[in-house]
Amino acid sequence: MASLLERVVYRSDAVTPADGPMDLSAIVATSVRNNARRRMTGALALHDGTFVQVLEGEPEALTTLMETISTDERHRNVRVLARWPVQSQLFLGWAMVQVDTRALSQHLAKLMVQTGSGAQVTGVMADLANARLTSLI
Repeated sequence: MASLLERVVYRSDAVTPADGPMDLSAIVATSVRNNARRRMTGALALHDGTFVQVLEGEPEALTTLMETISTDERHRNVRVLARWPVQSQLFLGWAMVQVDTRALSQHLAKLMVQTGSGAQVTGVMADLANARLTSLI
């Protein structure tokens, strides 16, 4: 029997470190190591001071990780947009992918960081991850 999978999507306000700009690549590198161990996948973006992340994995692992994120000093105002069961991981092959939001239209950027539902944000993040994958080929 296959293990249960869930997807969670959240936004949070990034807290800028006192010693300079946030190093998103270091966060992604740590996430890759930790998520691979937990058999989790996902995508992370930082756009105009807002973290947006999609995470996929076993429900217990997601709950534990969301508890960690909610107390992480790099985040403030963690808001879960949606959490739902899924049949498979959308970001399979990416323990964590950092997506580039610089080319997003104003509408899609607003959807990502302000108005979008969990499903809408997941769709944009998946498109950005696929664009990154295509650029690597």
